Amino acid sequence: MLKFLKIIATAAALTALSWSGASAQAIEKKDITIGLPLNTSTLLPIYVGDAKGFFTEEGVNVKVVAFKGGTELVRGMVAGAVDIGVGAFSEALVGVETGQGVKVFYGGFNMAVFDWYAVPSIKTLEEAKGKRFGISTFGSSTDFLTRYALSTKGINPKTDVQIVQGGGSVPRLAAMEAGQLEVNIFATPEKFMAADRGFNLVLQQKSIAPDFPFHVFYAREDFIKNDPNAIKAVLRGFAKAVRWAKANKDESVKLLASKLGLEEKYLNRGYDDFIDEIFEDGRMPSEVGMKTFWDIGIMNGTYKEPMPVEKYWVGTFHDTYNEWKP
Repeated sequence: MLKFLKIIATAAALTALSWSGASAQAIEKKDITIGLPLNTSTLLPIYVGDAKGFFTEEGVNVKVVAFKGGTELVRGMVAGAVDIGVGAFSEALVGVETGQGVKVFYGGFNMAVFDWYAVPSIKTLEEAKGKRFGISTFGSSTDFLTRYALSTKGINPKTDVQIVQGGGSVPRLAAMEAGQLEVNIFATPEKFMAADRGFNLVLQQKSIAPDFPFHVFYAREDFIKNDPNAIKAVLRGFAKAVRWAKANKDESVKLLASKLGLEEKYLNRGYDDFIDEIFEDGRMPSEVGMKTFWDIGIMNGTYKEPMPVEKYWVGTFHDTYNEWKP
């Protein structure tokens, strides 16, 4: 019996060793660079996965790099400097449409967090005709969303208002305080800063659609095809990070504060604003949310019609989530 038990123990040890080696070999590329278009609070799970070691636990060494915008991120990916991008759906589609071999392979960031705030004398969006609307830059998501929002209220964005590019949220907030803009589009947490400074909420993005493709995961097609286990390792780390972030609000807010340099009181409210709209299984938004995205793109001339799903989406990882989730 003793001899038999020794044999069983030895076999178990060899099996464990063999499995460990197979798992290590299964990950095709262990050094992964994740590119972000910029540092922003809604990318919380990426920061958590990096800071708490969840990516490392899954066998990949992740380096997170923030670029100066989505266009630069896509260029970095095409040049081979970035393995996985996590950023705006619209920016990922630039890599798809321009024939750069880019595909979206995971969602999960389905938040509709943009709101419009106006100076105290303006109580509704309809009262803002003839006024100056602040956006980040022409051709950005803030530009397209603002034009679409105006059109849903019967306001012609070309003739009824003046749209002004004013850079980031903080400079545009300062421009409102200086009397240079009357209405601005803000996401979290800057929209809470606007509210605290006495500006009026005149429209919420959620009144247009309940959700929206805010951030997505994307990569070059050859990387998706040749390194599926590396991608799964990253996504397992992401799933762990989402769970941790949802269970640890205070620590998540402190992590964001250290990363972004913003006040915790605003990040605390921002966390509540978006955390329930992050999904570890990588789902894309509802049919209404996706329709709104395409309607915005068609209105501003970016698209003639909704892009066929198979042109931009690789659903393998979302579809098999229950098979590989941590």
